[in-house]
Order: sequence, then structure tokens, then C-alpha cells
Amino acid sequence: MAVTPLDRLIDPLRCMGKWYVQAAIPTPFDRHAHNGVEEYTWDPASERVAVTYTYRSKALDGKETTIYQTGRISPKSTNRTVWQVAPWLGLFYLPVWLDYVILDVPHDYSHLVCSSPKTTGRGAWMYIMTREKLVSDEALAPLKAIAEKAGWDMSACVRVPQQ
Repeated sequence: MAVTPLDRLIDPLRCMGKWYVQAAIPTPFDRHAHNGVEEYTWDPASERVAVTYTYRSKALDGKETTIYQTGRISPKSTNRTVWQVAPWLGLFYLPVWLDYVILDVPHDYSHLVCSSPKTTGRGAWMYIMTREKLVSDEALAPLKAIAEKAGWDMSACVRVPQQ
């Protein structure tokens, strides 16, 4: 099932900074992530976003892994809620842009619900991120409801432990 991006104009520059991954339908690469943090940094010269995703594997003190990506606003996105990313492959960025859909971000940019463009199939993922490191399950409930309304099977959603 295809997801529908947020239907209002956003300011991508207000999305820059640290985001703590609170819940996810993870990719195969971060299936057992703890302390997940995505950091977005705008490069005005290239009009791109440097994305750094850092997490610890299987435990709060597990091995640290860092994934680098470059991102941009999709040229087809009229309201700036469809982005595209290309992962770093060790020597170069993947020469294909993968869509990154923003499902929800409030006017205060305190949380971000984003996902792949489809809820099923290989490469399907969904993240719920907040600006605050520690967030209660109760505070996450309405954000999970947003993902569920977008078509995500929340039985596959896992809490990403933060410390």
C-alpha cells in the first residue's frame, strides 16, 4: 500500500538537527537498534541534507554503527514532504535516490513521522522520531496512530530504547 505524504507545506530547514528514533518498523540494517539518532545538516551550497544515523546494536552499550546518507527534497514534491536519500556505500553514494515520505511533522517541529513510500515489500520502513531523547509510551501513542492511519501494520513496530 502506498502512503500519502503530509498535505501541507513544510520548512525543511526546521527539520535540521537531532532526531531521536523512538519507534520503528526498521530496515534489515537497524533491526536491533538502541539509542538511535538521526542528525540532519543542511548544506546550502549543494542544497542537500547530510544525514547521519547512529545507533548501538542489540543493547544500550552495544557496538556503535553509523550510516551516512545524502538527501534532498524530491524535485516532484510541491509541499516539500517527499525527500530522497542516497546511502553512502563506503566509497560513494548509491547512484539512485530512494524516496523518504514525511507523514507528519507539527508546526513546532517537535516530532517527525516518516517512512518509505510503500508499507509492504522489500525496503519498507517507518520511523517515529522526536526532538526529546526520552519520551513515554503514552506520548508516542498518538504518533503511532498517525503511522497506523497511513497504512502501517503497527504489530511490526518496535520501541527503540533510548538512554
